[in-house]
Amino acid sequence: MVAALPFLLSDQPPEVPRKVGLGDRFHYFRGASGRRYLFSEVAATDLADFRGAVFLAAERLGGSRLAATWIGTIDTAGRLAGEERWPRFRPGVVMLVHLLAVGEREREAAVADLVAAGREPAVQLALPLAA
Repeated sequence: MVAALPFLLSDQPPEVPRKVGLGDRFHYFRGASGRRYLFSEVAATDLADFRGAVFLAAERLGGSRLAATWIGTIDTAGRLAGEERWPRFRPGVVMLVHLLAVGEREREAAVADLVAAGREPAVQLALPLAA
């Protein structure tokens, strides 16, 4: 499953990683179910190495918050599942992976939960996606 999200804001980043010097590399996004999903920032050039992960692209907002604009899973070939090639994202877009969903069913459930949260009326704001 691959989806463009109308707008999904991250929660505040976890405090512990920031306090131990890891910066704002980790971000939580909350699904429609209320469940929080932990994502790690990765370099765009490394995305293919995260086979089987949930992938999320986001824009930086003020402070340490992010606005997710694209979500899907990375398949066993290192591509965004269902896509012939990786979308081209504007410079500055943050690439994130969620590594805690084990198995295809759990990854699909996480994506569906996050997509549902992004489509809730309270967060319906337009944000440009890939270039």
